[in-house]
Parts: sequence; structure tokens; C-alpha cells
Amino acid sequence: MAIDLALARRRLSFRYAQFSFLLIAVFAGAIYSAVADARRDITQAQVRQLAATAIAQLPLLRHQPAGQGPPVREGPAPGPGSGQAAGTLQGLEGGEHLRLLWWDPALRPLAAFGAYQPREPLLPPPAQRGAPHLRPLADGLSLWQPVYRRPRGPGTPQLEGYVAVALATRSADEGLACLGEGLLVGTGLAALVALIGGRCLVAAALGPLRAQVEHLARLSADASHELRHPLTAVRALIGSLRHGSALEGASPQLVDKLGQIDRTTVRMGQLVDDLLLLARCERPLEVDALRHFPPEDLIDDLTSLYAPTAQQRGVRLTSQVGWGGELRGHPERLRQLLVNLITNALRFSPPGGTVTVGVESQGSTVQIWVDDQGPGIPLEQRELVFEPFWHGPAGHGEAGLAGGAGTGLGLAIARAIALAHGGRLVVSEAPGGGCRMLLGLPQQA
Repeated sequence: MAIDLALARRRLSFRYAQFSFLLIAVFAGAIYSAVADARRDITQAQVRQLAATAIAQLPLLRHQPAGQGPPVREGPAPGPGSGQAAGTLQGLEGGEHLRLLWWDPALRPLAAFGAYQPREPLLPPPAQRGAPHLRPLADGLSLWQPVYRRPRGPGTPQLEGYVAVALATRSADEGLACLGEGLLVGTGLAALVALIGGRCLVAAALGPLRAQVEHLARLSADASHELRHPLTAVRALIGSLRHGSALEGASPQLVDKLGQIDRTTVRMGQLVDDLLLLARCERPLEVDALRHFPPEDLIDDLTSLYAPTAQQRGVRLTSQVGWGGELRGHPERLRQLLVNLITNALRFSPPGGTVTVGVESQGSTVQIWVDDQGPGIPLEQRELVFEPFWHGPAGHGEAGLAGGAGTGLGLAIARAIALAHGGRLVVSEAPGGGCRMLLGLPQQA
């Protein structure tokens, strides 16, 4: 079987890059999640620390001689109250990114601090005002905190007021977004580097395999070549016995046994020749052997050559030529490829059927096909038919003898020739039923 090491290299490189991308993506996601969680925890700690500072300021604000404002209602956060002016509260510095509000137990504003103006009101619904309430904002985080004063002795804590704290997180959110974009771009670049590195690693890993495959191909070719000589000698000896005077008066059983040996030797010779041809077809094409030729001439020649065989089988052999350009390839090997396809199609087409050989151009690809009207090949067996010596179960259409009635190497040889030309040979269903062997070749092979 022809081994497409280039296809194996591409697939392994893609798998390596895919695995590397997933691994890097998981690692980048873990980093982003860890940073986001840490930022959230830090922001919440900052808000709680600000709330503690604001709570410490509440007793001072309540005892200011300033007047009381109206009760706070639902809506935007109130402006600075009549209490202590912003920027003079003890323990607080700056205020561009925060907002602090104080209320007395009757929800009258006492003071406000900070330039940050949240889009949502900091005053929660009435049902949520009796307990601490941490709430995310569109661009920040807020904390509502009722403040109770514990009596020195036994008794119920007394409500002293309310505190609301809001902290803007826009800059931190932008930094987190930049981190996410950086990780995304870094993941893509790392995947690209992994793809390039993977191709180099796969190429290095497949190097010994390629050398081993080439060694086995040479060994198969050499062994097949060496086997031809003793088989030829055996056939010559059997022929001299069968056609000479050595068997005069011999029993019919002996003559029949010699005939069986001769037929088996012939089949072994065909197998050796096909193995030698398969080994040669799997080797790279020699540049000096490549020619420009019109496939129309090759198709017309083969249809004329096999027309008597088709007539003997009661099958009609036709051609459809839809492209008159030229291919660059090895004419003899492509001829052998089409011979294998045509003989298979003639073998499996029923009497009265039609076998069609056609050619057309599809973009930069030339497609040559051979259609028959036989039983076809099941979908799950359409790749197996190109395996050397593979025979499908009896009664399963053309897959039963996919390699032909000969050595079982016909389609394996055909695919090896197609791969050597940079093309593909696949099985599909013919438009009129039956099997289509479709050969795709680049116009400049």
C-alpha cells in the first residue's frame, strides 16, 4: 500500500498544534480567571475598608451643629449634605474613584465625600436596608451598611445611621480587558509557533519512518525481481515436461498435477510482477520520464483496445471527453492505472451494461473517471478496496473482489500511481448507479 507520508505529516502537525492551542488556552484562561478573582477580592476588601473608615466617621458627623436635611428618597445619590465638607473627613484622602454617603437613622443625609458618581442609586430598596448589602455596579462596586451602636450594658443595639460606599473599577476593568486581549493574542501566537515547531518535530520523527518505508520498498522490489528468475526456470522445466516426450505413457493424474503446478506458477509470476510494479510506483517519479500529453489520446487508445473484451462480455465501452488540454505525467504509469480501472469496471458490469471513461477540467484539477453499472461498493469499504490483497465479504458487490480476479493489487497500484503524480484516487457512486473510480490530477503534475 502506498503510504502518503506528506498527508500523515500534515495531520500529525495539525493534531500537535490543536493540542498545544488547547493546552495554552486552558493555561491562559486559568491565569485570567485567577487575576479576575484576585481583583474582585481586592476590590471587595477595599470597599469594606472604606466602609469601616466611613463608619468611624459617623458619630462625628451626627454631632455636628449643622442642620438636618430632608429624608433621602429613591433616585440618584444625594449631593453633599450640610455636614462636614468633602476632603476634611479624618482618615480619607483623595476621592476621584470613590463615593461615600452618610445618613442618620431617619435617612436624612449627613455628608458626602468623593467625586465618583455611580450610575445607579446607592440607596437600596426598603426591604434590603436593614442588613449589609454588597452590590456590583455598571462600573464599580457598592456596599450599603447600617450602623448600630452597642450599649455598654445589656440591651438592644441602637441604630446610629447608615453608610453607603461606592468604588469605581473602570480602570481595573480596562486593565483586565487588556490582559484578556493580551492573553488571546499570545495564545494565537503561541499556537502558530507550536504549529511551526510541530511540523519540524513531526518531520524529524517521520524521517526514520520514511527511510524505513523506502528501504522496505527497495527490498520488496529486489525480492520480486529475484523471484522472477526461479519462477521462469520452473515454468520452463514444466513446459519441457508437458510438451516433450517425458510424459508419454504417464498417468492422467500426473499430467493434471503438472498442469496445476504450471497454473500456480503463472499466478505466482503475476503476483511477483505486480509486487514489483507496486514497489516501483511508490517511488518518486523520475523527472526525465515525465511528458506532456493529452489524456484524450490515452482514453481513445484504451477504449479501442478493450472494446473487443467489452463486446465479449456484452458490455458497451464508451468515452466522454470534455477537456482537450495536456497533462504532465508519466504516460505509461497513467496508462497502467486506467487499465486497472477499466478491467475492473468490465469485470463487474453486467451484460447489457455500459462502462464510461471520461475526462473534464475542474479548476486547476483534471478529473478522469471510470463508471460502471455494477453492484457498487458499500460506503464503509470504499477506502479498504485500495489495501493490497483486501477482499470484501462475498456478496458485497464489487468490494468482494475489489482488487480484481488476479493478484488483488490492481487498485493498490492505481492509487500508488495517483499519489506519485500528486493526485487522488477515490471511490464514489456513479450518476447512473454502480461504481465510479475518480482520479484527480493537477493540470501541471
